[in-house]
Amino acid sequence: MKKNKITPEEAVQFLESIRIMSNEIDKPTVAISLRVPANILKTLKLKAKADGKKYQSLIIDYIRKGLRQN
Repeated sequence: MKKNKITPEEAVQFLESIRIMSNEIDKPTVAISLRVPANILKTLKLKAKADGKKYQSLIIDYIRKGLRQN
């Protein structure tokens, strides 16, 4: 399997984006289209409801946590 390599400049940009993300208020949202398996979406919505959150906010929380781990 061929791996996509990033340039050193892209790596620096990524790290800078993580640093900024951790230190600033989120910018306005941008609409995207994302295909998600129905069972995962159902689980996300149930989890969000149990937590008293909107499911899109929960997705953003998971994305943010994932970015910080890598």
